[in-house]
Amino acid sequence: MKQQTRIILVASLTINFLWLFGSSFFELYNDPNEAMRQVRALAAKSLQKFDLESVNSPKAILIDSVLDCILDPLSKDQEADEPSKPTTLSTALKIAQESTLRKVIHKLQLELSEKKAVISFLSQPIINNHDFGYTHNGSLFCAHGDIDFLFVVPSAPHFFERRESARRRDLYRFTKDMRNKAKLLFFLGKPQFGPDFQEIQSQIDKEVETYGDIIQENFEDVYKNIRLKAVSMLKWTSTYCRAARFVIRTDDDIRFDIGNSLAALQSKSLSYTDFILGERKDNGSPMRKVSHKWYVSPKEYPQENYPPYAYGALLGYPISTVALLYQAALRVEPIWMEDVYLTGICAPKVGVPILRDDNFVFDHEVY
Repeated sequence: MKQQTRIILVASLTINFLWLFGSSFFELYNDPNEAMRQVRALAAKSLQKFDLESVNSPKAILIDSVLDCILDPLSKDQEADEPSKPTTLSTALKIAQESTLRKVIHKLQLELSEKKAVISFLSQPIINNHDFGYTHNGSLFCAHGDIDFLFVVPSAPHFFERRESARRRDLYRFTKDMRNKAKLLFFLGKPQFGPDFQEIQSQIDKEVETYGDIIQENFEDVYKNIRLKAVSMLKWTSTYCRAARFVIRTDDDIRFDIGNSLAALQSKSLSYTDFILGERKDNGSPMRKVSHKWYVSPKEYPQENYPPYAYGALLGYPISTVALLYQAALRVEPIWMEDVYLTGICAPKVGVPILRDDNFVFDHEVY
């Protein structure tokens, strides 16, 4: 309800703003068409700050109504009846108010329908119990201090050098600066069973004692279990770090601009309650070559193409989205490709869109 009120308030303020300055222009210009051109230029400049990433966002709906109805010199009816006579500003304002209201109501009706669908989906039984215990939980990691940004990093148990390298980088220093209200955690599974199991686990135990920044869940940490690791990050975060505002999932072998990425994440949150921010992949298809690293069998995923999804190397979302994705992952038939699964298959089930931003991008590093 608060969001609905804000939408209508913004619409009212925008229309009154244009009425005030539009009236002044009409007094200054004898040529109505020139006046409308000036109003259009002023409005376009004043609306530049709005996020137009999605045509379905409330702000985009408002701006679309304003530009189509207030700033257009001719309404469709008048084009047919009086093609040479420009719409008066008062008439345009009335049309815009009615159009904006219709579009806002339509948007709210769509949102209500989507929410009902999400509620219906979440009422379905759980088919993927993620009930692994913890070797190292760190349940009090988020208990003290405000957290605006929680960085979660999937890591293999034996990647000791990568984690040490990550602790020397800008991101780690950023999270250690208390002014940034940010923290970083590495997520691991159990070492693969074998002759080195105990030695690797012993080193992890010492690493936890030294840094206290590792969450280790008790599933076997092999590449084909990357979905389990991704779900473990969602589960732990939505259970033990619910006070965080945003979660950023980042691999330990990429580079990205911290400031630009966090600014993009905050910007998107002004227009969306729940979303995934990342580099979107359209028209992807399963790898059917059995020997390939990313092989997915027709039995596991029979469709010829993946739905649009976001690359898992760098993802950002509000904490509420984390909880929605985790709940979806408990109820959707899984495939092992975790980014396709969570962002492409699970996210639509809970009404979470994939967004992109030129400032939220990454590059791979070579180890």
